[in-house]
Amino acid sequence: MSRNYKHVERYLNELLQDIYNQPPDEGHTNWARDVITGWCSKLVGCNTVLDIGCGATGFCQPIFAEFGINWTGITLGGDYITCKNSGLNVYNSDMSFLPFEDESFDLVFARHSLEHSVMPLISLMEWHRVSKQWVCVILPKPEKFTYTGKNHYSIMPHVQLVWLAARAGLRPIWEKVTDDEIRVMFEKGNKKIE
Repeated sequence: MSRNYKHVERYLNELLQDIYNQPPDEGHTNWARDVITGWCSKLVGCNTVLDIGCGATGFCQPIFAEFGINWTGITLGGDYITCKNSGLNVYNSDMSFLPFEDESFDLVFARHSLEHSVMPLISLMEWHRVSKQWVCVILPKPEKFTYTGKNHYSIMPHVQLVWLAARAGLRPIWEKVTDDEIRVMFEKGNKKIE
């Protein structure tokens, strides 16, 4: 089968105008710290992390550093410029088309990012590709944040996240649904759904 991606490229470029800056937020920082401290710090052999959609300040970088985990971030728009000007190890990259080799990072950490993907299954497959072992996905809980919003194309419930991740070759090892978030730590596995 032959595919012409000319129109897809145009659509993706059009959607760039929907990107907005993500300034620091104390609540989001506390939620991220809870997951990094409670889960990520306990991953034996986790030395590197790719932070998908790291925000304007790469606010998770110092939290990962507390546990000796080497941080790399990706983001777009003004957040990329702010991070780069701050000297952070950050790439200007689309989450579904990562500029890294296979298995480049022990952990892919995607907090409040997947809902911004126009192709969530493809994004999960890409995260699987660049991860050596783990992918942590944290989504806003639809009941709290609603199903709509600027640049929120893929709001989903917990069961859909786990199903899509299974198709991408990820299996959950830790799961927690709070009043605010859906949190799942996945481990790489095969790509078959039973």
